[in-house]
Amino acid sequence: MNPILAAGPAALIGFALGWLSAYLTERLQPPEDTQAIGGRSRLVRDPYVQGGLAMVWAAIPVLQSAASPTSWLEAGLLAVPLVQVTVTDFRTRYVYGVVAAVGLALGLALGWHYHAVPWWWSLVGAAGGALAFGGLYGIGRLIYRGGEPMARGDITIAAMVGAESAACAAQALVLGVLLGGVLALIVLVTSRSRRAFMPYGPGLCLGGLVTLFTC
Repeated sequence: MNPILAAGPAALIGFALGWLSAYLTERLQPPEDTQAIGGRSRLVRDPYVQGGLAMVWAAIPVLQSAASPTSWLEAGLLAVPLVQVTVTDFRTRYVYGVVAAVGLALGLALGWHYHAVPWWWSLVGAAGGALAFGGLYGIGRLIYRGGEPMARGDITIAAMVGAESAACAAQALVLGVLLGGVLALIVLVTSRSRRAFMPYGPGLCLGGLVTLFTC
């Protein structure tokens, strides 16, 4: 299949999956969070989720032209929870455990196959992500004496990214931390406040998305 010709239909599939993902996620959100979503209609449920997935799905066959359509499908499915969590966490500063758990399950089921490594690599990636960020969470609690500088949901996101990245988990997590720092700097500059809060989730998920194309 010609990658350029496949990009158009792939974008439409990504847009439709974004609609479904946004619709299901809305079932978990309180009314005030749902009302903050712009463009809610029969066609556009969440423009950021649907637009993001449309772009990712269109990019997959172009950037991975040598891969099989099966690999394109696996990459597209793995991208769905990454984009959804990125948008939701950035918008609400809250991680819905069910969404991250679905991403973790997809990672355990497809991540190792997509990256062409033994199945247990996804387990190692998930465990490594959870342990690394669980350790950071514990250290943060000690430093801030009972406070939570990191949300517990970030541990689940790290496990999800690790499972989806399989043998590339370390690369995805390190890149996610770096991208999180860049996003935090942007938020700090644009908000002009040192009290601005930037969640870890978007950076981690973006690290996972980049790893889908580079590892």
